[in-house]
Amino acid sequence: MGATPAYASQGSHATTKETPEIVIRNFYNWYVHALNLNGDPLTKRRVKLRQFVSARLLRELDNAVMGPDGLDGDYFLDAQDWDKEWEKNIAISQLNNSGGRAEATVLLTGPEMNKKLRVGLVREGRRWKIDNVKSLE
Repeated sequence: MGATPAYASQGSHATTKETPEIVIRNFYNWYVHALNLNGDPLTKRRVKLRQFVSARLLRELDNAVMGPDGLDGDYFLDAQDWDKEWEKNIAISQLNNSGGRAEATVLLTGPEMNKKLRVGLVREGRRWKIDNVKSLE
């Protein structure tokens, strides 16, 4: 048996010990892993998604999905496709944390392609949650 992924050991009682960097790393590890298993984390794994994503962003995404144009690509990757190795290759830099907001640059790397993102987080209760994602490419 292999090592348990970091996101799997995360209980429902995660609190202020989770830094923005840990939340970002755990989210992208879980999210890309779910995609690699042919899952749709945005619609099929909502309970888990809510652990990582702000209520505001979930409402915005739901409205976009139901809108006339739908979502064009994957919001969290800002892409139409992904590299399967991204779940293991997550680099986080330029982390700025001020009060109830944080922002970081995230680089997802793989043999097929790389993706550079700016990820914003907010404090929701006692947890950091992703509130926006923008491509830096």
